[in-house]
Amino acid sequence: MTFSRLFRFAAMLLVPALLSNSLAFAAKKPADPAVMKAKIQTRGVGQGVRVTLADKTEAKGLIVAIGDQSFTLKPGKESPDLRQIEFAQVTGVHNDHMTRGQKIGIGFGVFAAGVVITAVVLARALRIPY
Repeated sequence: MTFSRLFRFAAMLLVPALLSNSLAFAAKKPADPAVMKAKIQTRGVGQGVRVTLADKTEAKGLIVAIGDQSFTLKPGKESPDLRQIEFAQVTGVHNDHMTRGQKIGIGFGVFAAGVVITAVVLARALRIPY
């Protein structure tokens, strides 16, 4: 198989895979308040969290209190303001920051991609068959 045929074959496999993935996530299901409450409770009081609300905005901060119908966020460390958010308004619960393992994984992926690209460019420049 020649190099250009390999690229065409890879493209034929990747295009449908990427399109089907975006179509699968296009339709959002309404979030269940009980599920959102459970996700907030698993984080716990005093933990950082980022929540997506029904109006497509995000709220980020430390969880101060968790009630039956709502929870309270403190937006910043030095901000005295507290924001009470109902579980029915929440559509997604996310980590506030990336973990150390995620950062290492991203760094390793970028490094590996650089090595592969460099190897391919050098192999093409030196006309070494691979």
